[in-house]
Amino acid sequence: MMELICLAVPLLLGGGADDLPPDWVVVARDGFKISMPAKPTEKKQQVKVAKGHLNVSLLIAEGRKDATFVLSHCDYAATEVKRADLERRLDQARDGAVENSGGKLRKEQLIELIDGDKRHPGRDLLIDKNGEVIARIRIYVVERRLYQVMVLGNPPAKDANTFMDSFRLNK
Repeated sequence: MMELICLAVPLLLGGGADDLPPDWVVVARDGFKISMPAKPTEKKQQVKVAKGHLNVSLLIAEGRKDATFVLSHCDYAATEVKRADLERRLDQARDGAVENSGGKLRKEQLIELIDGDKRHPGRDLLIDKNGEVIARIRIYVVERRLYQVMVLGNPPAKDANTFMDSFRLNK
């Protein structure tokens, strides 16, 4: 059985922009902000789904040890989002991430992204291939939007944690 952990804002742990490693940047966009190891490249792509296409926005930055840091998000139509469907959306995102990586799911935890008094469901995933971690991913559903915060490769743990823990919603 998966355990539920809450990812509260780590301000108590000193997660502010002043504590970023050298050359890291804070990127703020519509609805979120995140710290990345370099200025990211922005890309857009269409992903085919059962009921048409999703427009996916990506921020991609290269890190140390050939790691890639990615934040992606897409918005579902309001008519397609129901509270009962959130877990199914998270399952689909998890399954797609594992399939696209060519690896196997090593670990999965239920998580929540806390935003004031709101709690948004999510998953924390580790994907490996041939015994090595190739992806660490956190997936969240926030209203109509699906966020994926991904570290691809095997960077220093501090870099991966800084990136993953920096993701925040903003107004």
